[in-house]
Amino acid sequence: MDERFLHHIWKFQKLNGKLQTIDGQELIVLNQGNHNHNSGPDFEEARIKLGKIEWAGKIEIHIKSSDWLAHNHHLDKAYESVILHVVWKHDRAICINNEPIPTLELCGLVNQNEPKKYLSFIDQRKDILCQDQLPSVSSLTFTNQLDRMMIERLEQKAVEILDLTQSQNADWESITYLSLAKNFGFAVNKEPFLTLALSLPYKVFAKNTSGLGAEALVFGQSGFLNEKDDAYRQELQREYVFLKSKYGLTSRLEKQMWKFGRMRPSNFPTVRLAQFAALIKKNKHLFSTLIEIENPKDVVKLLDFNVGDYWMLHYDFGKVRKKPGGNLGKSTVENLIINTIAPLFAAYSKYTGNQSYIDKAILILEVLSAESNQITKKWSAAGQEVKSAFDSQSLIGLYKNYCTAKRCLECGIGIEILDK
Repeated sequence: MDERFLHHIWKFQKLNGKLQTIDGQELIVLNQGNHNHNSGPDFEEARIKLGKIEWAGKIEIHIKSSDWLAHNHHLDKAYESVILHVVWKHDRAICINNEPIPTLELCGLVNQNEPKKYLSFIDQRKDILCQDQLPSVSSLTFTNQLDRMMIERLEQKAVEILDLTQSQNADWESITYLSLAKNFGFAVNKEPFLTLALSLPYKVFAKNTSGLGAEALVFGQSGFLNEKDDAYRQELQREYVFLKSKYGLTSRLEKQMWKFGRMRPSNFPTVRLAQFAALIKKNKHLFSTLIEIENPKDVVKLLDFNVGDYWMLHYDFGKVRKKPGGNLGKSTVENLIINTIAPLFAAYSKYTGNQSYIDKAILILEVLSAESNQITKKWSAAGQEVKSAFDSQSLIGLYKNYCTAKRCLECGIGIEILDK
């Protein structure tokens, strides 16, 4: 038996016959309560009638009554407001403040085919348990589930951005700058990129974007200007020495901290740093520009810029490209929008309480191409069409947060399939 199944049975009241507690009291469920996915009792704000007395409070669900003690609920004051203990099998009396908790045993109230069907479904060895039944799921159910996943995923990504509001005094230009820096390094150089941005305040950077200023600050703070083997590097070094002294900057990075291995030259950190400098140089007030955008396609245009002349011909100091390049590729632009810009809108929506910003994030994702990775390929193999970044992000969230954890009874798709 699985507690998730019992939660499902209680939530949707899939109970047969007249309800009685183990001591023979008639039980009427007026409101089964709200499912609590955080710590504490499983359902909150429930209302029941025991005999002639109506009760309001929380409900806890277990496979066995003795699980109350095994889970140490008797030591947790959060469980003192439980008005009903719902169990599959009752194996011992449980008390709160020396008073027995009213207990409902489910094993005789549930159609025995229900747990068999659930356990047979949940025990499959498939990455996506419902893949064979997906064609039978209604389009409305699937659409509603993807919409829900999109909001969940955006809100999850927004949490890290909102954490910056206090340290940055709610300066959304600085928050945008730090968020972009973190994602410019992608998985491999995420930490050094963020360290760079934290050591180089946005206001200092924004004041020095003319001439060699932007690149001098970025490469100097990153630890790339300590060698003198390249004329351009020496120019940046001279500029950096002046700016470092002027603003009292301290570099926390060394060249050795950046990873170059197993990547194409176009993804080298030197190239990404040059691109980051060019982006801020072009958009000194990027956040202010972003929130005024009405056409989602204009977000892509903001990330369309040219790196400096040197980096059009080099992928590292003194190392010449085979052919000119250096600007952001389409997949990189879309990655930054998906993982930085859209979550930024979601975070600002939550911060201001203005729903229009999260709506804008969704519109942006709807016009971007779908991502292609191991997870989206699993959905495609299951026959699900992945048309846009909205689809791919929703399906990635569904797979990571529900499919792998077998949370089928918390998913609209799983509920529809298991209810048939």
